[in-house]
Amino acid sequence: MEFLWDDDKQAAISLTFDDGMNSHLDTAIPLLDGHDLRGTFYITARGEDDGQKGLERFRPAFEAGHEIGNHSIHHWCSCAGVMNPDQRGLEYRTLEEVEAELVDADKRFKSVFPEVAHWSFCYPCYNTFVGKGKHRKSYVPIVAELFFTARAGGEMSNSINSPYHADLHCLNSWKCERRSAAELIGLVERTATQGGWSIFTFHGVGEGHLPVARPDFQELLAYLDAVRDRIWTAPVIEVAEYLHNKDWQLNKSVILPNPL
Repeated sequence: MEFLWDDDKQAAISLTFDDGMNSHLDTAIPLLDGHDLRGTFYITARGEDDGQKGLERFRPAFEAGHEIGNHSIHHWCSCAGVMNPDQRGLEYRTLEEVEAELVDADKRFKSVFPEVAHWSFCYPCYNTFVGKGKHRKSYVPIVAELFFTARAGGEMSNSINSPYHADLHCLNSWKCERRSAAELIGLVERTATQGGWSIFTFHGVGEGHLPVARPDFQELLAYLDAVRDRIWTAPVIEVAEYLHNKDWQLNKSVILPNPL
């Protein structure tokens, strides 16, 4: 059974950008616009003004057709690899704290972008848990109550999302920092071969934290532009909405046992 994305495409690709960086505004968005491609920008609502100034910086991008996504307020991550004994990360948080954080973040984003009907969320640092050991718990169910869809991380061996089985509230993604254009294009074609959905995660573009080189990013965009007749490049929320609307068909499929 061959799944056709956007009704006639081999695969879906979403380009996402974390942390609301200057290079997104100065470099990524103009390059995307130049190829008539749209991305998803995950921003934190941090600041004395409830993050409104930082969110407003991305309104022109939103009005140009790019997606603005929720990346929390305080960007809490795991501290498992931090050597400072005083650091307090998700290992020391509770589900109640995370829920309060995300409810507040949701209000902040909606106050700046009231016209958005469906929101996507991005797990900071790809982490989806709180606590340690037997007290470790997933906060994916909280995210599922508050947001239409959410992007997490994935196994580096295969982070392609299946149109049949993907968890729309814990989507896989590829880390793209320091990848060459050849590597990125290879992931696009690997996704097409499998007929899935790949979400690319970028931070700095040409500069800054966890960067991808500008020439490599440009080459990827040129490629996606050239193959748009068979590869659907769209913001996360649009692909998630497409799959959500396909659920009535997929749920009628025969459930086969897992192979031994």
